[in-house]
Amino acid sequence: MGASCSSALTVRLFGSIAVEHGEHGLGPRDFGGSRPKQVLEILLAARGGLVPVERLAEGLWGEHVPANFAASIHTFVSTLRRHLCADTRWARELIVTERGAYRFAVEHASIDLDRFDRLLARAGRAPTEAARRCLIDALSLATADVLEDEPYADWAEELRGTYRGRVIGANLEAADAALIAHDYQAGLGHAQAAVRLDSFSERAHRTGMLALYAMGRAHEALEGYRRLRSLLVGELGLEPNAETRSLEAAILRQDDAHSLLPRPSREMQLRSAGQPWLLFLGRRAELDLLGRCLGSAAGGEFAMVLVEGEAGIGKSRLLDEFASTMDGMRVGRASCSALEQHLERVPLAAALRGVLDQLDLDPIQLPALRGLLPELALGERPAEFGEVDVLEAIVEVIRRNAPLVLILDDLHLADPGTIAALEYLHRRCATCPVMVLGALRDDDTPIDHPVRRLAVTERIRLEPLTDHELAPLAIPDVHRRTGGHPALVAGLIANGSGSDLRGSLSDLFIARCRAEGPVALRILLTAATLPEPFEPEVLAALLETEPITLIERLEQLCDRRILRVDGLRFRFRYTIVRDALAAEVSPARGRLLRDRAEIFAERRDMVRAAGREAPVMSSASARS
Repeated sequence: MGASCSSALTVRLFGSIAVEHGEHGLGPRDFGGSRPKQVLEILLAARGGLVPVERLAEGLWGEHVPANFAASIHTFVSTLRRHLCADTRWARELIVTERGAYRFAVEHASIDLDRFDRLLARAGRAPTEAARRCLIDALSLATADVLEDEPYADWAEELRGTYRGRVIGANLEAADAALIAHDYQAGLGHAQAAVRLDSFSERAHRTGMLALYAMGRAHEALEGYRRLRSLLVGELGLEPNAETRSLEAAILRQDDAHSLLPRPSREMQLRSAGQPWLLFLGRRAELDLLGRCLGSAAGGEFAMVLVEGEAGIGKSRLLDEFASTMDGMRVGRASCSALEQHLERVPLAAALRGVLDQLDLDPIQLPALRGLLPELALGERPAEFGEVDVLEAIVEVIRRNAPLVLILDDLHLADPGTIAALEYLHRRCATCPVMVLGALRDDDTPIDHPVRRLAVTERIRLEPLTDHELAPLAIPDVHRRTGGHPALVAGLIANGSGSDLRGSLSDLFIARCRAEGPVALRILLTAATLPEPFEPEVLAALLETEPITLIERLEQLCDRRILRVDGLRFRFRYTIVRDALAAEVSPARGRLLRDRAEIFAERRDMVRAAGREAPVMSSASARS
């Protein structure tokens, strides 16, 4: 490239690979051949991490790795170094040789993917206007797919897919920011760019509909809804989700477009002194939906909203963030407890106290309210009040003092009286400006639980955070390590981003798996020793059980959100849980299980090649 390369290189991976240094540049054909170029791309895709020679060989040759692959790779690396830099010493500092591995020294290069990620991280922490500028700058880098010159390589496709998802997310965030600024044409452009990348993205279609409606083009917005519905029904057999249908209904009603726009975001602040790095990440769509429900309630429609998700997914944190936005609104909040399930309506009473503390209430006017709040009758003779009288007293308090919001956390632990009272309020306060917001663990809530029968306005299901939503943390590999689960992310932050998360949370993971019973724990411990995704037939052989019986248990563990389906195989939902379980298996036992799994797999392949099905193998036959 030149006589000296001692200053930073500029590397472009969006589009075809390009390396620039000063006035000199290298394109896809300038690295000494396709193999040296691919070596460079694989090393860059590792983002500074070590790449073992074996993994390089697999990336270069797939299943047809030559016998002398290490010598060939050494030759490719030497060729690559010569073309990258004429200075031999500096070339070796760029492409670093380690024992049995190579890495690219990213600290000596400015890589467009890193700049893109930094801009997304900055946008995630910034208020709306500044975030929009960051997103536009990031999207200006992403003018094409990553590594377009390698359309068929698996390793390139994985990186390409990751950044295609991030570009889609950046376009959607930029579209929201444009709509907030009333730049509807720009918002429509970003939404259409996201649709081109993912035609099934309802959020992208929905944002485009909203932009068109805000521009006064309601007919085109509704036509966009019809096209989306036709696509989803025709290709996937699915109807548009509730949020998309709600927007269509709002357009048909000719609701004020400004009431449908996303809310501006504030600059992301560090939270509590005890856990200063626990930022509120993502959940913008959920907050926007809660905001619309609150707006509907303030307009005179009782709203009952349930936030559902597994333990640690961020339900309470979402309630906290939403409550912090309700300046000037009367808010009563309480949590339900398993220890209070035998007491009537305790959570509802606690939530109402949060509202009543702000009111000048005369209990003489509503004597039956003493049936809910006994402290109102202190110093008086105890009196008995009928169930309906107490409920009507609650209704009257709410009617007199609306608008207000009642927030009930852990609603799956509520007593039947609280659930019944909420349903009663929904019916009797149908035209009152009131919102009841509840959160519950769906995996701890049986299908016949009374809360399942509540007539709700909206159900919001929380999923793990996406890679894009975690970008503001700027922690390498955080999504792969935690699966985007907020509780695991919080544990990673609390223990240092570079630490081994297993040490601090291992007991929690093992306890959760042990709670599924001894059979399930044995299944999970054995599965943790197998490469992912694991085959149920191999696991059945190791456990000496019928495959169909085992699959039923695996499906139950999927329902419990410990495992998930991966085609015809299974994998752990979170890598860190698998790692914690694997650490519980002794090295000797782990090696024995892996050896038996390999024997079974080889035997099964031989039997299948002969046109028969492999039976489940016993331990005795595995050892023979």
